[in-house]
Amino acid sequence: MFIVIEGIDGAGCETQAINLQNWLKRDNIPFSFIKYPNYNANVGKFIREFLYNNKNLDAEMQFLLYSMQFLSDREFIKKERKNKILIADRYFSTTLCFQTLAGLPIEKQLRFADDFGMEKPDFVFYLNVQPDIAIKRKSGEQKEKNRTEKDFDNIRKTYKQYDELIKAQTWTKWINIDGEKDIDGVTKQIYDRIKNTI
Repeated sequence: MFIVIEGIDGAGCETQAINLQNWLKRDNIPFSFIKYPNYNANVGKFIREFLYNNKNLDAEMQFLLYSMQFLSDREFIKKERKNKILIADRYFSTTLCFQTLAGLPIEKQLRFADDFGMEKPDFVFYLNVQPDIAIKRKSGEQKEKNRTEKDFDNIRKTYKQYDELIKAQTWTKWINIDGEKDIDGVTKQIYDRIKNTI
């Protein structure tokens, strides 16, 4: 199975990806993990410059850089999802939100994914957290924040855009998760759905 943990900045995607791995390990369920963007792979340095060094890239260039990472991992994803739970901390689902808001038509993105055989996840688990709560969480973090994490207005816009993706079930199956529960309470919602499926 191939699943994605998704949400607005501050929703807790990284925390849930780590906690879910711990739960799977506890129950001896084989899994693999990937995280995007990957700053150490191929075009990762350009993505980092865009996010952290204010390098200007138009929506199409942003989309192509991110998509190159997803496509370069296509064979890995195809292999790992066969006999394991492959967990992705963000994926093409993120691009469908952020680059649509940046101005790239979503139809063009979906056509690209189809033309190039982008691996579709079985589920995108969307951590539904109200923007004000997510912003408060982000404000309390000590680590360096990228351009999207510092843009609180954009966090509110992404919340609305994700809502549209979920309602339309764009590209794949989206599962709305209550992301405002405690950490284990959020993980349990994801874990139960995985266990029921496998």
